[in-house]
Amino acid sequence: MIGRIPVSRLMLREVDDDARNLAERVPCSPLTALLLKMRGISEDDPLEARAQLNPGLGDSMDRLDLGPVSSRAADLWRSLEGAERVVVYGDYDADGACATTLAMELALAAFREVRYFIPHRHREGYGVHEKVVRAIARNGCDLLIVVDCGTRDIAALRAAREADIPVIVFDHHSPGDSLPEGALVVNPHAGGDPEAQTLCATGVLWTWARSEGIADPGWIDARTDLAAIATLADHVPLGRLNRSIVSRGMEAIRMSGRRGLVALMTEIGCRLEEVDEELLVMKVIPCLNAAGRLGLADISVDVLLGGQGMEDNVRELVRLNRKRQSLAGEILEEALPRVKEGSSLVLSDFSWPVGVLSGVASRICSETGVPVALASLSGDHVRGTLRVPQGVDALKVLEPLAPHLLSWGGHRFAAGFSVSRSEWAQVRDLMEEILLSASPSQETVQAIVFPPEMLTPEEVGFMNSLGPFGAGNPHPLFFSPAGGMEIRPLGRDGRHVKVLAGRGEFLVFGGAALSDSIRNSRGWTFRPRINRWKGQSRVDFIMESIAVTEGAGKEGCGP
Repeated sequence: MIGRIPVSRLMLREVDDDARNLAERVPCSPLTALLLKMRGISEDDPLEARAQLNPGLGDSMDRLDLGPVSSRAADLWRSLEGAERVVVYGDYDADGACATTLAMELALAAFREVRYFIPHRHREGYGVHEKVVRAIARNGCDLLIVVDCGTRDIAALRAAREADIPVIVFDHHSPGDSLPEGALVVNPHAGGDPEAQTLCATGVLWTWARSEGIADPGWIDARTDLAAIATLADHVPLGRLNRSIVSRGMEAIRMSGRRGLVALMTEIGCRLEEVDEELLVMKVIPCLNAAGRLGLADISVDVLLGGQGMEDNVRELVRLNRKRQSLAGEILEEALPRVKEGSSLVLSDFSWPVGVLSGVASRICSETGVPVALASLSGDHVRGTLRVPQGVDALKVLEPLAPHLLSWGGHRFAAGFSVSRSEWAQVRDLMEEILLSASPSQETVQAIVFPPEMLTPEEVGFMNSLGPFGAGNPHPLFFSPAGGMEIRPLGRDGRHVKVLAGRGEFLVFGGAALSDSIRNSRGWTFRPRINRWKGQSRVDFIMESIAVTEGAGKEGCGP
């Protein structure tokens, strides 16, 4: 989806003497040095520059503090070694599926009998449910391991304490006023350090197991693939620690011994040697997410565990993802115009499948730059998802609505909620007022002016040392001014075009309807991407946004 950006919000940068001086001291290319400067690295601090280019996992782990109960959780784990009845309770998104898989593999190495449970998104909804805990207690349980939920589930985990079941929670969601009594909650947001607070749930569990010596370091490192996938899937900030995890995890995937991932990538036509953050985000993670959105997340866990029926489950994941794409496209086509025309920021339709709403809300928020909530009926309740842009806090939007909500939680930029059907109209109106009064920040976008012909595979490779790119570590953008250009069709379906301008060839995916906008623009931002095929490498230029004069293109941009 190609965006529009007012020229006034663009800050154009060029390689200057300061960048060249830093390049000599690091050493690195002048372009890479400019990128370091744009990230706040001074030419007087070459050590920090080197650390940014080579983020060591060991350094980050040495100073990591997951919170006050991390070591107590490790002591409990070891004291129960050999336990016969262990249950892992997970969540239905990709982070939850990866955390469940990792917890299962850790537990299977330490305990005799391990099983897992993930609630159904539509029937039970998010979190630990008291009736499920009581059922687990009736069947007997020596340890309950909760991942990617549990921090706010006071009543449900009280039931575990009443049944004398030890509980360890590995979570990253913001806590409420108190934590579940009797449970050991390993959550960086409950006393951990700021860097640890950027971890997803799988990252919390993985770093806990590694730092507490729960298993052999080599065994743990081989499972960084799960932490990398979950980190990208949950859009947590890619600071030094998470960059290290994702980098190491992608290496683990390329050398993959995880049968399920190999089978999934084969099914969707991807090669292991191609793995990078973009491939995972665009192709692999949507398949893993699709199971929990439209069916049972167990399918994703079973694929990741590589159990019986794996091949059939892989095909089912791909089928579910295609269905998700179709449903999401229909909802987007209906909801996006309503948000753009300003009729509402809180939309609901009880025919919408709840499981696909978060992805649609994210896309609408990203394209329009405004907060948006989408909701639908799930059983007897209305369940919704909220996505907000920079400058708005999703949790603070929901806080004043808490007395009317059955449940709510999430992160700064994304949250979910449920409300009784009878109260939905009131909650919808109150939320609409809050969102209309929100003030998203209009941040300046930095883009580099640099000759496209000099963006060689080697130069882009140096630049990629600052990756992996994603949330909190955006991909470097470049700027090409408009001028003489030729627009040609790209591909067979007529949806894409390529723009030949100057010495560059720019790919515009989904841009066939934007030809006039491109011709009338002031230029565009783009990002370089290395394309490898049969041992050869070239650099593709992917158009990201069209630069327009102030006030132009308020209707948004997209096919």
